[in-house]
Amino acid sequence: MLYYLCFLTLSKNLSRQVPTCFYIVPQIGRVFRLINRQVCDIKKCSSQKDRKITSAGIVVIGDEILRGQVQDTNSAFLATELHKLGIELKKITVIPDNVNTICEEVKDFSKKYNYVLTTGGIGPTHDDVTYEGVALAFNETLHLHPDLKEICSHFYKTQDPNGVGMKLAHVPKSSKLNYKTKSGSKLNYPNVSIHNVYMFPGIPELLKKSMLEAGSVLFKSDKKFFSRHFYCNLPEHEIVTELQQVVNEFPDVQFGCYPKMFDSFYKAKVTLESCCEESTRKAYARLMELVPSNSVVNVDTKDH
Repeated sequence: MLYYLCFLTLSKNLSRQVPTCFYIVPQIGRVFRLINRQVCDIKKCSSQKDRKITSAGIVVIGDEILRGQVQDTNSAFLATELHKLGIELKKITVIPDNVNTICEEVKDFSKKYNYVLTTGGIGPTHDDVTYEGVALAFNETLHLHPDLKEICSHFYKTQDPNGVGMKLAHVPKSSKLNYKTKSGSKLNYPNVSIHNVYMFPGIPELLKKSMLEAGSVLFKSDKKFFSRHFYCNLPEHEIVTELQQVVNEFPDVQFGCYPKMFDSFYKAKVTLESCCEESTRKAYARLMELVPSNSVVNVDTKDH
């Protein structure tokens, strides 16, 4: 339809005096280039929408988390990293150090999501029972893995398979040891996985090291999230009409509005995100047209 209109415009101008065409033809060329660009953007967005989104669930394991003795920072970190990889985190759950509970939760998550990440319960003490629980979820037993035996023997200075520290060498029988990192080097202690379940340590420093070095190798997605945001010095109830209008106009874009209390710079943060860069850009531009221009403020994101 757009091409047809362009030809009509060109025909009308050609019927006038010839010199006019010298001005019209370049304009028609620019119109065609614009249309082609828009068609490419539409195809790109359609391609992104057609791809099935990759999902993940996180199982945080630890009595200390449930008692409030230790603050869980691992799930927030993993959520951020998974998002960067184009993976949609669907659920985070916190459960105790109980073999049967771990078994049931992992079994359920494994059926629902493409990837399951567990944190915690890997270590030498009596309450480190993640490997047992995950093994039970897949009807497997634990076995002493020769590679892990060598690693633990070196670290804990023992050859006794039942000695202190060798508990980390007993993993579900069909476990895969993931050593590879994005740089091509090897992890000192591999990430242990079985089916679609990847078991991470609960110690934040170790978890971060493992995820940052091997996350992009372990977890794959053919999608990417495109995000924009801005800060507003108006409370959210004063921009709800404008926000709702753009939400209705761009159904494939996800919007969020988060109020901020007692801040001298802004009162709400608005976020936009989709799997199509062009949709996100257009939705952001449309929102900028609707909200009062003097309500959008620059804020140092390091402090907010």
